[in-house]
Order: sequence, then structure tokens, then C-alpha cells
Amino acid sequence: MKQFIISLIICFLIPSCRSEQSDKKENPSSMEEVPNPGIDPNPVVDYNLWEIKDGKFFLDGQWVFLKIGKPLVDFSNETQVNRLIDNLDILRGKYYNTLELNCYWHQFDLNGDGVIDKSFDPLNRLINAIYEKGMYPCLSVETYAVGGGQIPAGFRELYPDAYAVNDKGERVKDTEYGFGSDVVSIFHPGYRATAREYIRNLARGLDTRKILYFETTVEPQYMGTINLCYGEHAKKAYQAWRAANNITDAASEMPASFPIPESFIRNETWNRFRAQFLAEWIDGDAAAYREIAGNQACIAVDYLDANEAEQFRRDGNPVEFLSALTAPDIIQVNWTWYFPTNTPNQKAYDRVWQVIRQAGKDWAVSEHMTFNGSDFTQYTATQLEKILENTLAQGTRFGWEFVSVTNNSGDSFSLYRDDWSPKRVIGFVDDHWGYWLQRVETVEKESRSQAK
Repeated sequence: MKQFIISLIICFLIPSCRSEQSDKKENPSSMEEVPNPGIDPNPVVDYNLWEIKDGKFFLDGQWVFLKIGKPLVDFSNETQVNRLIDNLDILRGKYYNTLELNCYWHQFDLNGDGVIDKSFDPLNRLINAIYEKGMYPCLSVETYAVGGGQIPAGFRELYPDAYAVNDKGERVKDTEYGFGSDVVSIFHPGYRATAREYIRNLARGLDTRKILYFETTVEPQYMGTINLCYGEHAKKAYQAWRAANNITDAASEMPASFPIPESFIRNETWNRFRAQFLAEWIDGDAAAYREIAGNQACIAVDYLDANEAEQFRRDGNPVEFLSALTAPDIIQVNWTWYFPTNTPNQKAYDRVWQVIRQAGKDWAVSEHMTFNGSDFTQYTATQLEKILENTLAQGTRFGWEFVSVTNNSGDSFSLYRDDWSPKRVIGFVDDHWGYWLQRVETVEKESRSQAK
């Protein structure tokens, strides 16, 4: 794969709380018995008081649980940004205290050379407006062409050989997520250098002190249904890694011709390399942020753990991958719920916590897309409750992320209708936010008690 109030001070705080829920019941019989908090008209605005530690966000030494909204709009587009600025008070009124701004590479850099071609003014005005309302701006990027991201068209002209290759020797398109975009090879040095130049240039144009955390590219992975990458750049990187690690056995050598046999695709050494290289790619992107924002900049990383049968394709070896990461402060788990069996995705959290405990990582654990507008529409209220309760049972104390916090009745991914009334899934959260804050507090107290 990093996880993110006083804008709303829904300030349910541990151990003492300035929450307006003074009349809350310790064991309510229904969600409706717990009132939603009021909105603080004078929130604290001071990034010097922000701190992420012990798996939580603190404002001036007090724990604040984050309600993170991700509005999927074009942040280089002045009209779309102005509309979002106009709606910030609506989002505050829905208890969002954190907004993550996902800046797609192709929207800001038109010719793919890593240099920003669009004005920073709209994005800067938005960040300032979020911050001044006592909310927390966060910045993420998509620099990978899987799952909706795009590589700027001009990049292909600069590096025509920077494409991913499957086990049959074919160039790969994103057929897994249905976007059909050409998939770039993360092993290509020109790709990594240019994407990181974009990250640095994006950060240079912003007041990074006002950014709570920076997320590396969304859902970093190879792919799940396609074996990759087996091109020349992957081979060179693998040969260099083998030499550096004094690995010489013939069984783990990359075959010289296609198709690549299944025995090599599943080879333990090859997949250990793939896991370490994936972590190195992410750490390098994080370093690009920190080169501009400073070493204290907090980094969030998505960890995608889906169908077990294809997990080795996505990251080589999940525990090796997580163990090799050095940059993250926040790990955002995806999937949090195992859709095929409609049960908690226990293996994902178990792996994250295994690495936290064994390696002594001080990671905040949260979720990538706790709810989004499309994946949960068929779930009953009881099932939605189980999903949220599961995140707390798994140790989430940082916050929840909701995508996309935009008002569009016709967009399946948007959580709100045109008039900002909540669609059913997000209404289950918004309408009972006071209850959920109380549940977070209760689960934390119970876990502390059990740890004694």
C-alpha cells in the first residue's frame, strides 16, 4: 500500500470528551436514541496541533475520529472546484472533517513529462477553504493506469516502451476493471522518474503544511486477473535484485522466452522480488512527497487484499510486501469486507496486524472506501452495520473513508443526490453519526480493558 475535527468538532475524544453528546446513553437500544452532535461554529484551525500516533489522529493532544470524504472531481477544473468550495458547509453539516483530493496525473500534466500544465489556483483555493473551515485537507494521486487512472497521452511518446507485458508476451490493457487503458510497467525507470517528478511538482505548488496526509497512487498493485509484468525492464530489475542478493538457482531464473510457465509465475523467489519491488515503488513515491513537504509529512498507502487465489498476482507475497514498506504512517485496507462470502476480510487485517506487531510499525489502520456509492447498494441496514462494526473490531481508530462525496443522482458512485440528500448507504452513516461516534468510543474502551 497512508489511512485520516474539528471543523465540526464532533469532538468525541478519549479519554475526556468535549462532545455535545452529554445526554448519550451508555447502552442505547436503538441508533435513534443517540443524538447527532452539533457543529462547532469556531473550530480549531492550526496545523501545528495535528499529530498522528498510536493509530489515531490527535488535535491538540486529543483524539479525533475522522470522517473522511473523497470527492471525485477534476481539481484542475475551476468550475468544479468552485462548486465544491460552495458546498463545504454542506459537507461540514454532514460531519465530514477530512477531505481527500485525488489529483489524477493526466488532469494536471497534459504532455506526460511530469511538469504541471494547469493553474494551481483552483486547487490552492480549495485547500485553503477546507483548512480555514477547520477541516483537514489530504492529497492523493493516481499515477497508474489500473482501475480508472490514466497515463497522460504524451508520456507514451516520451517512453513508448513503458508498457506492461503479460506471461504470454502481450501488452496489457486494463480489462480487469473494464477501462481498457494501456497499463504501464512499474519496472520502467522512466515511468517511475516521471511520475515522481509529477508528485514533486504538484507538492511544490501547494502549501503542504495544510495537508494532513499524502496518499501514494490509489490501490498500488500489479493486477489480480492478469499475470504481469514479464517485459525487458522487469527482467533487468529482477536480474539486478538476484545479483544483489546472491541468488543463483536455475529454478528462479526468469525464462528467456514466452509463454512464461506456471512454475515460474508461482516461484517463491520471483514473487518475493515482486513484493519487495512493489514496496520500493511506493516508498519512492512517498519520498517524492517528502522531498518537498519534509520528512515529517504523513503518508497513506492502500493495501489491496482481495480474492486469495489471485493475491500473489497482485503483490507477489502480501506479508513480504507489507514488511518491506518503510514509508507509510497509515495503511488503508481494501477489501475490508470479503464480498464473495459476505464476511469480514479477516486475512487482510491479520496480515496488516502481523506486520505491525512483528516489525513494530506505528501504522494507523483505516479502510480504503469504507463505503462507496456502488458496491454496497444491495446491502441491508443490518449488513451495513456489520461492515462498520467489523472495521472497529479489526482495530480501526483513525477514521472511515467515503467515496464519492459528490451530489449526483445519476452517478452510481456518488453518495448523494442532486439536492445533497443522502442515498441509502451513506444515510445509514450520516443519520446516525452520533451513535457511531459513541460506538467507536465504546469499542476503544473495551479493547483497552481487555488489554489490561
